[in-house]
Amino acid sequence: MKNLMLIFGAVSSLALGLAPCIETLAQDYPARPVRIVVPYAPGGSTDILTRILSVKLTGRLGQSVVVDNRGGGNGIIGTEIVAHSPADGYTLLMVTNGQTINVGLHPNLPVDLERDLMPVVNVAEMPNLIVVHPSLPVKTLRNLIDLAKAKPGSLSYSHAGVGSAQHLAGEYFKLVAKVNIVAVPYKGGGPAVADAIAGAVEMVVAGVPVVSQYIAAGRLRALAATSLKRSALLPDVPTVAESGYPGFNAIFWIALIAPRGVPPAIVQRLNADLNAVLHDPEIEKQFSVQGASAVGGSPAELGAYMKKDIETMARVIKEANIKAE
Repeated sequence: MKNLMLIFGAVSSLALGLAPCIETLAQDYPARPVRIVVPYAPGGSTDILTRILSVKLTGRLGQSVVVDNRGGGNGIIGTEIVAHSPADGYTLLMVTNGQTINVGLHPNLPVDLERDLMPVVNVAEMPNLIVVHPSLPVKTLRNLIDLAKAKPGSLSYSHAGVGSAQHLAGEYFKLVAKVNIVAVPYKGGGPAVADAIAGAVEMVVAGVPVVSQYIAAGRLRALAATSLKRSALLPDVPTVAESGYPGFNAIFWIALIAPRGVPPAIVQRLNADLNAVLHDPEIEKQFSVQGASAVGGSPAELGAYMKKDIETMARVIKEANIKAE
């Protein structure tokens, strides 16, 4: 018993000794450049929005914020890199709902989002659009649903690839609307939209920036946005929720997370600075040009949001019988 008491006392002393070190670390943070890993190739929405954010965040932190693209495995490679990085606040991950979708698609992922990583702040969200070729005789989402129910399996929609946010949005819509529309996967949003314009498929589910110019030119017709709120770029397009399916929300979103164990003071510092940046009118304007809305909020709010998204996407994947390629 005496030995146990000595061990307990030593451990307690060590913990007390470490506390000031952690506090000092947080007070000195950041003392060197901060790296944000983007788990996708350069040029996509996640990369563009992260680079816009990094410029302003550099000014707030007083240290360079470096964007590091580590694509591969639909975001799995970059996510694993960050999960195994030191929990000191100097390596962060710009996660997307691609990773929450991965949870439902891949049962044996090397990283557990909730166990191995922790939320910092929700950064941005971007609606997808349900869009049809102008030759299709429908003007509203209700028209489309009626046509799909009258001719089950006769309509098809293109999307950016199996397991993409656009694919899950399309399948989620099919489940709630109880319609049979054939999903046609493509290698990216560009080819999916091109075939919809050509009339090879009747519909496409795609992000706002990918299709907005074609909608404006009359080459495609937007029926609904998959977000809770209308797109600022296309305010005349109603949402799926407004069209008879309250609460429907199947968007593309990005958020900043960190390795599990980053000191709370550092998380709070990052959260406060990022909220200030996200509410900067210049950032809001630059995001809106990309079809995105700045979000912000607390780490707890992001954690709850991600948990709900994991559960929703897992249910859609199971009910739609989606299999990873």
